[in-house]
Amino acid sequence: MTDDPGMKKMLAFNIARDTMPQQQWLAVLEELGPSALPIPNSFPQSKENQDYSYKFFITTTDGIGNQANQPWTSGPTPDGLGQFEPFIAGPLEGAEEPTLGFGRPDTFGQSEQALGTAAGFVSKGKDILDKVKDSF
Repeated sequence: MTDDPGMKKMLAFNIARDTMPQQQWLAVLEELGPSALPIPNSFPQSKENQDYSYKFFITTTDGIGNQANQPWTSGPTPDGLGQFEPFIAGPLEGAEEPTLGFGRPDTFGQSEQALGTAAGFVSKGKDILDKVKDSF
């Protein structure tokens, strides 16, 4: 963690701010009752990509860790229709690495991240020239 009091204060605020939507969802689900599930109940579950209906996506780079044996990541689902299953998310098979453009100036991205080192900047320029040449 950090010893920075500002970061600790911000984290405490963000966690507190998350309490309200959690409580709202719980109140709505309680009010609607089980007959309203699944939400949205107007979309046929048969049209879902059911390969992922009960997968808990893990996006960390160090594996499953302590998330594997929690009631919201493994075991029977509350609707009784499946089993929660941890799933280590990664790139889709056959997907190409995206070529991202520069961020907008008003987002104040780090120029080093956008341009890389001086050598990186030169090679990016060459790549752009090659693409222009290839288009003619």
